Amino acid sequence: MLADRDALRDFGPLAERAVSVDAESMIRFRASEARAGAAGVGGFVRLPYEVLAGRTLAGVLVAGELSDLTVLAREFLRWLDSADEQAPARKDAHWLTPLPPRVGWQRVEVVPDSAIRGVVRAGALLARDTSSRSGQQALLDAIVLTVQSDDQQIEVPLGPLSALTRMGFLPRDSQAAVDTAPGWIRVAAPLGSTFISTGKGQLDLLGF
Repeated sequence: MLADRDALRDFGPLAERAVSVDAESMIRFRASEARAGAAGVGGFVRLPYEVLAGRTLAGVLVAGELSDLTVLAREFLRWLDSADEQAPARKDAHWLTPLPPRVGWQRVEVVPDSAIRGVVRAGALLARDTSSRSGQQALLDAIVLTVQSDDQQIEVPLGPLSALTRMGFLPRDSQAAVDTAPGWIRVAAPLGSTFISTGKGQLDLLGF
């Protein structure tokens, strides 16, 4: 059961944006290793086509029941807004997809926000002529960014980049990092990250 509203209040914008995409969105909390080894809590929302969006709050102390817990995002928001609201019921069994790993990420390249916004904007313009769901999915599956380090080259589809801007994670004049871990790609921005499991589909979110 959720207990400390103040400690989790900064997850409110993440939950709000998830609900704006899907009223039945869930938010999953997981004890995490934050930057510099400090304990924290990660909050994740599952968006259409297996894209995840999330952020980590460092220094948040959690009780044992919050080590891994899933609730409806809209119920979480109601609980945040009212001291009298009953804590939302757990929906752990309804979250069936894996979460990205806590550790083992390798940085590939850092990209300015202007480059990401450019490809997202171009995708949004194309989407205006694409009315079918299959057409939208194909567009979001399209590779729009290629990054590389000394030992690997990563192709990033439009989906997680579009989600990064739609979720409000990428401030103007900032940058985002493309990271990899076995089976995953992460696009990490100042206010949050998006994740895809390699080989999976993308998300029906086009905005900038």
